Amino acid sequence: MDLWQQELQQCVRSLEDLEKYIPIHNKNVMRQVIGNMRLSITPHTLKLINFDDPRDPLLLMCVPQERELQFSPEELVDPIGDEAKSPVPFLTHRYPDRVLIYATFFCSMFCRFCFRRFKTGEANPGPAEDDIDRIVTYLLDHPEVDEVILTGGDPLALLDWQIDEWLTRLRAIPSITRIRFHTRVPVNLPSRITDDLIAIFRRHMDATHPIFIVTHFNHPCEIAPENIAAIAKLIDAGIVVRNQGPLLRGVNDDPVILEELFKTLTNIRVVPYYLHQLALAQGTNHFRVPLARGIEIMKALQGKVTGIALPRYVLDLPEGKGKVPVTHRYVSSERESSWSVETPFGEVVTYQEPASECDTLEKE
Repeated sequence: MDLWQQELQQCVRSLEDLEKYIPIHNKNVMRQVIGNMRLSITPHTLKLINFDDPRDPLLLMCVPQERELQFSPEELVDPIGDEAKSPVPFLTHRYPDRVLIYATFFCSMFCRFCFRRFKTGEANPGPAEDDIDRIVTYLLDHPEVDEVILTGGDPLALLDWQIDEWLTRLRAIPSITRIRFHTRVPVNLPSRITDDLIAIFRRHMDATHPIFIVTHFNHPCEIAPENIAAIAKLIDAGIVVRNQGPLLRGVNDDPVILEELFKTLTNIRVVPYYLHQLALAQGTNHFRVPLARGIEIMKALQGKVTGIALPRYVLDLPEGKGKVPVTHRYVSSERESSWSVETPFGEVVTYQEPASECDTLEKE
């Protein structure tokens, strides 16, 4: 048994396990909480949590709270409309050129802010062989799809042979050129990035058929030496690694923290990709940062953080309507070809466009 599998067996999965690290009050209520959303904290993450600090960011992200039982009217079971855009089971086709495939609903660690908690929160089975056949048939029938995103749950929580099988089936589809894995494993279970896993990835990629890992660091405290080593193994193998994660109240809703996070990620060769406005998942409102505050935080980072370390701040809309960038309005029109522009340093300047060659010819 590999080290990562041993660590999975050692995860904190019950209130009794958790009570070894932190007092548990009102156990009956807390059992309701983990009945809605499973509990699992990996040994790696346990080592990084300061259990003496109730505001420790890692503690907040992975230790259940009674507030998860409070649902706001605006919160939804399926907050970004995965099911609304699901033509076959375990697949979401929201954008023309790419699909999501839910390879499993299991995670090594269950994040308390999870927007897919309606699937990951209970022991739902993943796709069976018949489901995989239907997914492959759908992709063959839709050659406009050239990118597959394996998600869940966490697809890297699957065994090596299962990952190999998924890649084999997907690479046999002529239209599929890019394959992504969306995963928290490099964050909370870095021992999963084994030499055998790297060898599987290498077999299924070449110069025109890349594999991408989109991982999920939310705070600088999550980036320990083991994480850095796991990331290096992926990148040295030719895998592109990007990072996305939500803006979380009390965790990373501070431009100083985000600057450190984004720069540290960039320094270990991870590309900051998206900063998400937290989806409207039920029981997560205590993590939600107002959209206006998120815009101000990103404004504070603009011009201060190098562009290669600055992700896009995005809002994933309900009902499967897709994600849109959210930003401070730096540019407004004064009159034709003249624009009022706010600089990253707060100065307002006028930007005058010259008449285009086409405009001049039309006037003549």
